Amino acid sequence: MMNKQRFARVVENMKASGLSQILVTDDPSIFYLTKRIVNPMERCGAILIKDSGEVHAFMNNLFCFDPIDGMVMHYYADGENPYALIAAELQPGKVGFDKNWPSKHTISVLQERDDLIPVLGSDCVDLCKSQKDEEERELLRKASRVNDLAVGYAIDHIDPSLDEKQLSDMIEEFFEAHGAARDIQLQYVCYGKNAAEPHHGAVAGEKLKEGDAVLFDLWAPVDNYWCDMTRTVFYKRVSDEHRKVYEIVKEAQQAAIDFVKPGVKMCDIDAVARKVITDAGYGDYFLTRTGHGVGMTVHEPPEASASCDLIAQPGMCFSIEPGIYLKDDVGVRIEDLVIVTEDGCEVLTKYPKELQIVGND
Repeated sequence: MMNKQRFARVVENMKASGLSQILVTDDPSIFYLTKRIVNPMERCGAILIKDSGEVHAFMNNLFCFDPIDGMVMHYYADGENPYALIAAELQPGKVGFDKNWPSKHTISVLQERDDLIPVLGSDCVDLCKSQKDEEERELLRKASRVNDLAVGYAIDHIDPSLDEKQLSDMIEEFFEAHGAARDIQLQYVCYGKNAAEPHHGAVAGEKLKEGDAVLFDLWAPVDNYWCDMTRTVFYKRVSDEHRKVYEIVKEAQQAAIDFVKPGVKMCDIDAVARKVITDAGYGDYFLTRTGHGVGMTVHEPPEASASCDLIAQPGMCFSIEPGIYLKDDVGVRIEDLVIVTEDGCEVLTKYPKELQIVGND
């Protein structure tokens, strides 16, 4: 069904942005507006929204996209030109295009007309998607509950006989057994110095050693909404330096969480976490932004970074994940998901954050 309230909010954003028409083509955005999953692969699929409230859908007749009340449907067959169908419904002037639409589609639409001006239009939908309603918040809570179980399972199954890849595969199987869709990417399992690479993937043959940090960054979609969390533990023992680094990261993360409330800038959330780490002498080793939005995708607006001036609003869901990364030595990251509330934030991630030393049983 067509979610009229969500479409109306998109139209409000279009008017505020001076756009009279946008093409929505990103799969999660189409699902957000219609509750229909479209996987066009190389084919063209698009929804045209006009500031009058008029909505058109352009779909290949092979897609399982039945007619929707209130939406003008345009179907095409393989071998037919969908871009001519789209162009025929556009008005001269600016057209908002989706940031993720492959250029072959965008260019093909523009080649049909010489009076169209392409501009970025997906912000009109992304802003709506960033402010989750209560149904979405509950789905995010559900996903995070699964994630809490998954990280507990992962920590309980740390074993020197398992390399990073083997443990990552076990975590994927656990997620799937608990209702998550299997992700095409590996879960991040990082032993020792590999944890100093913020986006290190699990590696076959990489074995665990006494004194290693073990960093888990785990994510998966549950009922089309994602969870994401990171915990860092230590195997057998922890050095004084690594303990110090851990406590600094934990302090920075909590300071950022405590700062979150409606009206603050996302860049200022990043600044709060960064100040704690910088004041402790490790500012040069905080290599990433503090957080990113999570919803129907695992990375979406808004982001908690120095370059993001967006204002935190109730319903926004994003990660808080500062870290310190010492090359060829150790990496520590702690990540929770939060939802902005009317007067602060709700922390969705419940797994404990006190430093853990495992493997001494």
